[in-house]
Amino acid sequence: MRFPFLIFLFIIFLSTFTFAQNKQFLYGFQEIPQSLLENPGGEVNFVKHIGIPFLSGVHITAGTSNDLISNLFENDRADIEDKLQRILFRLNRKDFISINEQLEIVNIGLKLKNDKDYLSVGFYQEFDLISSYPKDLAILFYQGNTDGNGNIDLNKSHDIKDARFKSEMIGVFHAGISRKITNKLSFGARVKIYSGGFNIQSLNNKGSISTRLDQNNNYQHLLNNVDVTFRSSGFTKTSNNSFIADAFKNIFFGGNLGLGFDTGFTYHLKENITLLGSVLDMGFITYSKDVITYKINGNIEINDIGLLDPPLDEPLDYWDVRSEAINFQIPKDTIHSTYVAFRSPKVNAAFQYKFGKHYRQTACSTSSYSKQRGYQNEIGIQLYTIFRPKQPQLATTLYYSRSVTNFLKTKITYTADSHSFSNIGIGFSAQIGKFNMYASTDNILGYANIYNSKKIGLLFGMNLIFDK
Repeated sequence: MRFPFLIFLFIIFLSTFTFAQNKQFLYGFQEIPQSLLENPGGEVNFVKHIGIPFLSGVHITAGTSNDLISNLFENDRADIEDKLQRILFRLNRKDFISINEQLEIVNIGLKLKNDKDYLSVGFYQEFDLISSYPKDLAILFYQGNTDGNGNIDLNKSHDIKDARFKSEMIGVFHAGISRKITNKLSFGARVKIYSGGFNIQSLNNKGSISTRLDQNNNYQHLLNNVDVTFRSSGFTKTSNNSFIADAFKNIFFGGNLGLGFDTGFTYHLKENITLLGSVLDMGFITYSKDVITYKINGNIEINDIGLLDPPLDEPLDYWDVRSEAINFQIPKDTIHSTYVAFRSPKVNAAFQYKFGKHYRQTACSTSSYSKQRGYQNEIGIQLYTIFRPKQPQLATTLYYSRSVTNFLKTKITYTADSHSFSNIGIGFSAQIGKFNMYASTDNILGYANIYNSKKIGLLFGMNLIFDK
């Protein structure tokens, strides 16, 4: 049980961070082919596109749910360990970590001869992690059976239900089609084949941990009505390669396969008023390679450990020494059968209003903007939800976009989510001839003082886009 125990400590540390999966810049930005990954029913006004391999879509976001970075680097002469400990005690059980990274390897598309359907296919790598912050267990880790001031406190019961986490790296092969049904309505769907590189998860745990004095006046630690399941795939060593090498090998159809589905639409209420909606990643992966599952169930007594009183300066060493004795007394079932991991579905909805003068149609125009928009300005609102094991994560984005020239379009976003109400982002898409490049960044106000920033995000890509 040493491996799960160290993973748990790792999760406690990481749970001060939060990352977002929402790509508010791309959604509804129909001049960029990658917007079809956010809404398979998006409108397409070019005849084909070819993404620059490994550079057509790179998405990286990072941040904190609190003032972790500014507090860690505050010039108060305190040790970083002490600062981190204070921060962990200020967090509450509603805090969570959600990390997402995507690297697009291949993305191509082609309008079919009927001039109504646009077919797009591709392959991308994705890493995803979600974890609730287990505050009760974090307090037990740092304070043990004391109240933080050295006084023994045996009345505290530590709930373990917030110890929930899931992480995986996958490869995704996808094929989608967007059809222009009428001049007002476009509808699309996308099929995904998932290939799991690795997976580790522990969800829907129940029970608590408490301490009492037994009849011999010795400390006895109790696991009360526990129901804990820990699953992993890809961590059992079966080859001479490194773990990372095996994980990347597995994302190319290495044995852990699954199926997913996306759908979406675009509907014009009027020429300049549009509704958009999409549902993404409704699917699952069956993990069958290098699988190991631990199950702990019932009421369990742990003896001969003594009072739980870890030193504040070296709590990790304290628990490392006792982990073997704890592990020996906890009965667990070890299972090597396959299991199913469900993806985290995402729902998007948006309202767009366009205004401003029309661009003139010119024979020498190389820009798709003047041909498909007709308006210089656009304002809108986007609602985003991702369904996570504990609760959905929500975000609302207000945005304004403007066609600055025939080849340059910009977009400014303001996003409010679970952790920030001051996230202002900016991005652009430029097309010179057939070459398209786009880029965006979140939380531009945070760049003024990077230590005080709670979130920094980057998105960029390059494509070849062919107009009629």
